[in-house]
Amino acid sequence: MTADRKSRRGDRAPALLPVARRLFFERGYHGTTMEQVATGAGFSKRTVYLYFRNKDELFIAVAEEGLLILRNRLEQIDVEALQIEPCIEQITQCYLWFAREHADYFKIIFHEPTQGMIANVSQDLRKRIEQHERACLGIVVKVVEKAVRLGVVFDVDPWEIAAIFWGAVTGVVLLSMGGSQTIFTQRTREELSAKATWIIYRGLRADAANTEQE
Repeated sequence: MTADRKSRRGDRAPALLPVARRLFFERGYHGTTMEQVATGAGFSKRTVYLYFRNKDELFIAVAEEGLLILRNRLEQIDVEALQIEPCIEQITQCYLWFAREHADYFKIIFHEPTQGMIANVSQDLRKRIEQHERACLGIVVKVVEKAVRLGVVFDVDPWEIAAIFWGAVTGVVLLSMGGSQTIFTQRTREELSAKATWIIYRGLRADAANTEQE
């Protein structure tokens, strides 16, 4: 939409997002329609499409809000000032804090999106999502790079290790959010997530590798 057109109509996107957020949180992606968002915001369905080309774009725009919360929190961790293990602890606790305090955003970001949704949004939004994700993973990458540089862990691909860490912790959290609540309570979820982090770390330790060789 052009700037002139926006100025004539007013930018209603900010008014649409809170309604979309509430509906996606309550009903999920499949249970929410553009018509429901329009009605909830007091606009016509056509107005919603002036700002968001489809439901995928509106859904991912809400997901971006959550990613920004997580990114801002992670970027507060001073990787260079902290030792390796305190860094790992802070990153893990930050991630678990997000899953606990922003569970609805967590589900929207890590459970419902598909490659098809991402491909169906504007290039600008897709690029922003990629930047947020790389920034979040980049904090873990910095820790791994520092650990390799200091000789704490053996030489590994920092991005691969960041993906493994993210996948392991996310998997445990999602188990408790799905159909396994009777097995994984919030407390055990956090305990298991923390254990997964330290298991990965211990497996990468250079001194552990040397001990096995001996």
